Amino acid sequence: MTNLNTIAGATAPKTLPYGVNSRPELTESTQLAVGSAAVWPEESEPAISQKICEIAKNDKEGKVNHHVPEMVWFHKFEDTSTVDIRKTLGLQDAERGRRILHITIFRKLDPITDLSEDEFLGAWWHIVVCHYTLWDKKVLNHHHDINPSNLMVYKASDGRFIGVLNDFDLSSTRDSPSGQERTGTIAFMAIELLSKEGTDKHLYRHNAELFIWVLTWVCLRYQKGRLLNKGRQLDWLQVDAIKCRKEKCDFLYSGRNDIEPSPSHLKNWDFAQFCLDTLGSHYAVRSNLRLPLEDHIVFETWLENQIHHSKRLGPGHSAYA
Repeated sequence: MTNLNTIAGATAPKTLPYGVNSRPELTESTQLAVGSAAVWPEESEPAISQKICEIAKNDKEGKVNHHVPEMVWFHKFEDTSTVDIRKTLGLQDAERGRRILHITIFRKLDPITDLSEDEFLGAWWHIVVCHYTLWDKKVLNHHHDINPSNLMVYKASDGRFIGVLNDFDLSSTRDSPSGQERTGTIAFMAIELLSKEGTDKHLYRHNAELFIWVLTWVCLRYQKGRLLNKGRQLDWLQVDAIKCRKEKCDFLYSGRNDIEPSPSHLKNWDFAQFCLDTLGSHYAVRSNLRLPLEDHIVFETWLENQIHHSKRLGPGHSAYA
């Protein structure tokens, strides 16, 4: 088994940088800071990070490039296979669930919840566009756990904050085996996925709705980067899936009418309300009567048409980096 000394002295393979095409110049403090992640993915799982890296390298529009983590160093420790460990221990069914330790070092990122108003909304939109682009290119099937802690930012030398979609080790590709999807954070999941019947198919509109619930939560719970607790309890945050579904429906159709956003997200709350109106219209139709929605229609009508309103993004906060 690999010990820390082995890890520290490992020879670094070729770096796999994300967003290598004219990434917005980082500030000095960002250049020096790094973060790390240690994960044990299935050996048979597709190399999502490599696919995303390739898309970022060829991205001329800046929809993915700049908006995924910049990998500084990566190493796969071949001698940590869980199959070998089980065999050494003499355990039965040793071949089941082949996992191997990966350690990755990234440029350090900051939480998107540190931002307010135009800076927050601009970075949030970067991430929404990045996610949709990866989905549309059939690379990303399901991120599994999009929540505020996985939406990150870095500050470019021109003062702009650039949004970054983080934690792709919790993702699956379109060609991943079915039945391996993880549920994610209940509080931000689409209402349809919270029913007892549920659905076996994860659609893009479930992701679009998830981003809307994240936006809603930040508008109501964060004031200039500080989490508000007193008087800010949202009933759908800390309950099980069935209760969360009920509380979200109540919030969607009546509970949000009189609620006040934090002072630092007033304009963003206006945008969030329009997005929630769209959700309300969608769920107002009985499920057996809802027409199928193509992914690009959901992206355009639920999100893009609203964000490009002249008053949504302030000067200097472009749609793409």
